[in-house]
Amino acid sequence: MGIEKEQLDNPVRISLQLEASGEDRFIVFIKDQVIIGSDHTPFLNHQQLKQFKLPTEPLFLGHTKESPSSDLFCVRLDNATPLGPEFTSTQLRNLILLEHRTLPNLLSRAKQLLDWRENHRFCGKCGGATQQVTREYSFKCDPCSLYFYPRISPCIIVLVVDGDRCLLAKGAYRKVNFYSTLAGFMEVGETPEQAVKREVWEETGIKVKNIEYIGSQSWPFPSQLMIGFIAEYRSGEININPEEIEDAQWFHFDELPPFPPVTSIAGRLIEEGLRRHRSDY
Repeated sequence: MGIEKEQLDNPVRISLQLEASGEDRFIVFIKDQVIIGSDHTPFLNHQQLKQFKLPTEPLFLGHTKESPSSDLFCVRLDNATPLGPEFTSTQLRNLILLEHRTLPNLLSRAKQLLDWRENHRFCGKCGGATQQVTREYSFKCDPCSLYFYPRISPCIIVLVVDGDRCLLAKGAYRKVNFYSTLAGFMEVGETPEQAVKREVWEETGIKVKNIEYIGSQSWPFPSQLMIGFIAEYRSGEININPEEIEDAQWFHFDELPPFPPVTSIAGRLIEEGLRRHRSDY
């Protein structure tokens, strides 16, 4: 069970292959939307890029593995930039949930680097303008000698299991039609395991034990590293924090509600819990 691809509201067919031409290619954003060319690809060429007024120079992303290799760049347009008839746009969130080996990570990286560049034009200590350092992703404030690197915020995400059932919840402010795992940002001085215990307790009043690491995922909203766990129920009754959770329930693995796709770490955790449940029978 899970969200069908049609529910991702992705209006375009995406071509994922770059031509082995050696030409530079560009991932272009408006806010958190990715521009798609008439060839149904998010990788625009120089000619297509010339149709837009760029507020900043494109930011280097890396190289393709093709021969000859292409250099990849990303750039974000002003919000009011008009799109010509040969372009469409789609939400980044839809594209990073596609089942593809490299595209979601590449788009996630592009969005996070652009956010980092926009958010660190000035020093947070003295307010002076920063300068981008060559040959690495950092900004430097010369008067303060401070460096600003792309920010990564560690978050825990956890599936709580109690025998043949699991604990799933709806976020208080998310407009979604599915239940998901519990998640939250780590605090200073915490280990991921401590964060799991705290977040589950704060959001649902449930205590957990036997916390097991399962996997991780980069998530660019805003710039997170999701660290995934499965934990066992220890004690307590559901008592939700309404500022964080709209609803939380125990669901039998044979009667799960709609949940996130397995291309997300939340979906992978639920699928792993379901796999373990079935292997017990």
